[in-house]
Amino acid sequence: MADEAATHYDMITDMWKHFMGDNLHFGYFESEDMELARATELMIDRMLDLCDISDDTRVLDVGCGIGGPAIYIHQKFKCAVDGISTSERGVELANQASKEKGFDKVRFKVADGMDNKFPSEIFDIVWIMETSHLIPDKNRLFRECYRVLKKGGKLVLCDLIQLKSIPFLKGMLQLLIHIKDIKVAPRVWGPAHIISLGSLCDPIIEAGFNRVCSYNVTKYAAPTLKWWSENAKRFRPSAKDEFSMQYTEDFIKGCANLEKAFRDGTVGYGMISAVKEA
Repeated sequence: MADEAATHYDMITDMWKHFMGDNLHFGYFESEDMELARATELMIDRMLDLCDISDDTRVLDVGCGIGGPAIYIHQKFKCAVDGISTSERGVELANQASKEKGFDKVRFKVADGMDNKFPSEIFDIVWIMETSHLIPDKNRLFRECYRVLKKGGKLVLCDLIQLKSIPFLKGMLQLLIHIKDIKVAPRVWGPAHIISLGSLCDPIIEAGFNRVCSYNVTKYAAPTLKWWSENAKRFRPSAKDEFSMQYTEDFIKGCANLEKAFRDGTVGYGMISAVKEA
């Protein structure tokens, strides 16, 4: 599934830049009139509130996208950030952005979050932003995070979460009724598997982490989908080739489906912090 996610993001990363901007993640909207660009920065800030970072901190960004959060963190604290992703296109764009800004302490490479190849106990912070839902083996992911963290280091994570489960028979009925909508999801979002905050905390605890705290921030993240959808609609006239035109339509539909899941309380957004005790 890691290869499947890499292939997906290599294909859609450039499209997402049009729809989402430089930060390929949800925003944190404190007010209705907040712009998407500021809201996505604020989501990073809310994650940073869970950390203790200074200029001598070393951060590992697992699933770095095109480097937006890593570059933002370095600009704010002047710390070293290593970003990894299985998407070659994402890493290419991230390194390009870092080089253009002259940031030699921000580096990106192609690597798997379940086997990142870094030495043990070299990072102060492991940062996972909307990546865990794409990694099939959560136990391997968090054991690897634990391994590369220094004692006293911190794991911080944000992602889509399941808020309520659907009974089997009801789920089968919805599958039959909305089969076309359901087929859109993997084309838009990749091989995602969304689980509850509690289910996400379990493998973190099993990996050895302590002081595991979780936060439901669904109401602050929800407006993001409307912004993405509107951006995609504005992009429509620019979509010239068959892939761009079809993906734009799928993306708009995918946003509508996910927005509905937010409204009916099936899907939400959460944050987690955890500590590797000294």
